[in-house]
Parts: sequence; structure tokens; C-alpha cells
Amino acid sequence: MNKRRLIKASLWTTALSPFFFASCVDDSYDLTKDIDMTITVGGDLSIPGSGTEEFTLEEIMDLEDNSVVKADAQGNYALNKADTTETDVEIDPVHINAPESNPTTTTLYFNTPAATSEEVEAQVNDVTTDFLFSKDDVTTDIVSLTSTDVDFTAYLTLSFSQTSQNVEVITLKKGFSIEMELEGQTQPNGFVFELDNTGNYGIKEGEDQTIEFLQDQEIRKGMTLKIPVYFKRIQNFPDGQGIYEPGHFKLQTHVIANGTATTPGVPAGNIQVDLITDTEVPDITLQSVTGIVDPKIDINVDPITVEGVPDFLKDDVNLDLTNPYIKLRLENGSPADVNLKARMTWTKDGVFNEGFQIGTDLGSTPTDQTITLAGSATSEYYLSRINMENLPAGAKNIVLGDNLYELIRTIPDEIKLTDVEAKALQHDTEVELGNDGAYYEVNTIYELNAPLQFGNELNIVYKDTINDWGGDLEDITIKKAIVEMDALNGIPLNFKLNAQAIDRNGNVYPNVTVNPVKNTIAPGLKLTGENGETATESPIQLEIVCESGDMKDLDGLIVNFTADMEGVNQNATLNKGMTLKLSNIRIRIKDGVTVDLN
Repeated sequence: MNKRRLIKASLWTTALSPFFFASCVDDSYDLTKDIDMTITVGGDLSIPGSGTEEFTLEEIMDLEDNSVVKADAQGNYALNKADTTETDVEIDPVHINAPESNPTTTTLYFNTPAATSEEVEAQVNDVTTDFLFSKDDVTTDIVSLTSTDVDFTAYLTLSFSQTSQNVEVITLKKGFSIEMELEGQTQPNGFVFELDNTGNYGIKEGEDQTIEFLQDQEIRKGMTLKIPVYFKRIQNFPDGQGIYEPGHFKLQTHVIANGTATTPGVPAGNIQVDLITDTEVPDITLQSVTGIVDPKIDINVDPITVEGVPDFLKDDVNLDLTNPYIKLRLENGSPADVNLKARMTWTKDGVFNEGFQIGTDLGSTPTDQTITLAGSATSEYYLSRINMENLPAGAKNIVLGDNLYELIRTIPDEIKLTDVEAKALQHDTEVELGNDGAYYEVNTIYELNAPLQFGNELNIVYKDTINDWGGDLEDITIKKAIVEMDALNGIPLNFKLNAQAIDRNGNVYPNVTVNPVKNTIAPGLKLTGENGETATESPIQLEIVCESGDMKDLDGLIVNFTADMEGVNQNATLNKGMTLKLSNIRIRIKDGVTVDLN
């Protein structure tokens, strides 16, 4: 309510002029000394009215820049406050040290019953070499492995040593094979690898884990045949392999050789050659993993401090807002789908309220209350009092009912998400690790948004002051007065107006009461769709009575507007363009006045 100075009335030309026309004054008298110039004039006298310009709800509210009440692009008012919290999610790298060399020696027997210059052969049957990767302090952020990308080169090595006769060379014939399998393997293709494109070796058709010799390969005495194998992926881990329990990694592999070996003709007798098979494997790093991950996600959300609440929403206000809501925007940079659970608490006037839970218990069966952060995506939830329509594409609505009503009924000083728990869902997720592990951000943006659209229980008290009457009334002793005005209301709220008289120091006037005679301002119909865009006009009348003495220092009124929604269209939202106009503000002085002309 703007402060307006009432227009001074010229009492001298209205109420008092007959007195002067009927009097005769002797110029020999000093009127200031010899005549008492205090007179009483009977009847009801009026000070002519003034009024205010039409002023908007924006002017009435006079919001500070930091006010929690804001107007949107359409001018509609809402309680609005938001905050963002960034959370780092890290998954440690997985480095596995190279296993110790574990060569296998197999004796090959070349039987030559008679001397010959032809080649003689021996069979290599399931000659097996093992290697074992093992680590017992792997990050517990990875619960289990289905597969992992790797990038390392291992060498399958074959050499021989002579145990009898003088053999200079053996030949592993075309078709010789070396198979690699995981111990306990029940599914095929545990390894994905590549070979040099030299034409000497290839991957056996239909057997993706088997290397096949495409040409005869000679091994000379004292030399080693090395076959480089470029490992790209390990998958289909059998039970007991991969991450077989939290923090423990195991990779047990069998390398199995089969085929024919020959040596040139020799004298009669048995030739014995020890074939040595081995693997040279470096340290490995898991580049990415697919499996169940459970990274530690510590979301600590900063509280929302509700600042700049306008006066008319403070004190004894009961905001029965139709459908306030809290928007949760969850930007999950990690690939894991995550369930979130928290408590929404608030503080009002130093009193903490433990609030209510949002989301469902982690690990429980999903319901329409479950909050899930989709992996590598942004999820948006609207937590509302009643069901919402026309949500943005992809957004979900969680109805909180009276829980949210209690939060916003009296505007809190602080709102906070506490006891936040976040847990990755227990299904396979692909996570990039690399040499430095994985690093992701999870951003939690939550926003309180409560359109000023009210229900039946609304109770708003707004106080303001109408003053500066002293200049009009400074020479008048008053016992009773009537203040009248006309209210033209375009705001869709009922108002009841009550008041207290104040003196020239701004203090409540003792022994003076203000009685409402007509104090109801009917709601405006603007923006409600009723009867077009019209405002309603209501007459206001207040009686000011001095119970003892006089009120010659009367300077104005403290007015209290109490708003409610009785009979009002509850779909109407307060808009900054809505207007209220007070016109023809006037004072009628009852039962005569005493005027001091000294």
C-alpha cells in the first residue's frame, strides 16, 4: 500500500465562513491577547477526498532483488528458489601385475626303427601351459565382471632342448594349433584377440580362441619361436574368475598345444626332444569393464536458504498453495543407473522439522515414488502436492500430498536434503577406466517452485501505513471520525481491512480504537476468465473513536489486510500486472470539531 498524503481541506471557506460574516471586530483589540480564539463548530464536517493512482501488484509487493518470490516470463508470481550441488564419482583403475613365467616341458619321441633320410614325426597332444593373473586389492567399486576391454600383447613361445641324438631343427607342421581357454569355461570365446597379418598364423575358423599355423614353422636349436597375440577383450568369465568376490581378481588360463612336429631323417633309434611351451605376459590394465559397479556416491546437498520473503507472506501467514512443487534435475555423468533416497527437512524460526522421505528404500522394488538417476543422462522429477499435467518430455511426477503442503504452508527459513543415499543399480554397466580410473560428475539441481495460486485455507496478513494526516488536522481537536474510501480490486483475493490509529511519532494512539464498519474488499475477477477482465469495486468505511481525551495528534492508520480465498477462482495465479486502486479517500469528522484560531 503506497503512502499518500491526504489533500488539505479548506475549513475556513466551508465550515467557518458564516462565523466571520456575522461578526464585528473592534480593531482596537489585540486578538491574540484579549480574545480566546478557540471555537467549537457543530455538525459533521468533511475533508475532501483524495485517491491513489492505479497501482499494480508488482508495486504493492515491492520485491527485493533477492526475494524468494519471483515473476516468470508471463508475470505470474511464484515462490522460487534453486540450488546446485556437484558430486564427484570416481572408480579406481585396475592394474594387474604380470604372472610369473610357468613354462611347460613336454618330451617328444621320434621313433626311427631304421635309418632314414626322410622326416620323422611326433604328435603333440594337449600340451598345456598355465598362466595366472591374480590381485587381492582391486577396488571394491566393481562388484563383478562380465567382460573387460584390455590392450596388451602376450607372446606364446615354443622352443626345444635335445635329450638324445643330435637334432638341429624341428618343424611344427601346418595345422598346428594353440588354444587358449579360461579355467572352468562354460561359454565359448572368452578371449578376443588379434594376430599379425603375416600369413603364418590365423584364427581357426569356428574356434575363435584357437591359433592355427597356416605355414610350417621351424624351430632351430637354441632359438625360440614367438607368436605375438594382441589381446583386446576378456569376456564370459566363468564362476570363480574375474572379480570373484569384492576386491579380488583372478584370471586362470590354459594354453593348449596340439599338432604334428617333425625332424629330418636320423639313424635308427628313438629320438627324444623336449618341447618347451610358455607365455610371456606383461602387466595389464583393465581399460573398461562391463559388470556390476557400486561406486561410492556421496551427495551432500547445500541447503536452500529462503531469503527476501515479502512482508505480506510473513508472520501469521498460512499459504494453502494449490500445487507447489520441487523440481529435481539430476545430471548423472556416470554410466551407472543410480537410485536416490533422501529426507527433505526444513527449519522455521529456529525450529527443525525432520520432514519426510523422498525416493524409496534402496534395493526395494521400484514404485511410482522411486527416484532413479539414469546413467550418462539427465533425469527430471517433479515432486508435487497433487498430480501435475503437461510436464516436459521425459520428466516424471512424484505426488507427495500433504507432506509438501506442510513444508510450504508457512514459508520455512531453510530447506535441506539430508541423509542422501545413492546406490548404483545391480545390473551390468559399462564403465571406462583407463590408466587413471574413471572420473564422473553427478549434479543435483533442486528448485522449489510454488505458484501463488491458493486454496481455501489461505491466510495472508499484509500491513502498511497511511499517514501524514497531521498537516490537515493540526488545528482540530477530534473525538470521532469516519474514514471512507473506495477499493477497486483486480487481484483475485478477498481482503478484510482492519486498522490502528497512529500519532505523529508513528506510535499506536492510546485510547483510540478503529472499528470496521465496512471492511471487506471483494476479489477481482481479472485473469480468472469470469466476466471478462474486470475488477470489483468495494466501499470501505472505518470509524475512529477517541475513548478519552482527544486525538488532535492523529496522523494516520496502520492498516492490516487479511486475504483469503472464499468464493475465489482457485486456478488464478497472482500476476504482477494485477491492480488495486483506492479512490476518494476522505475523512468525515463526527459530532463537531474544536478549532484553535490563536
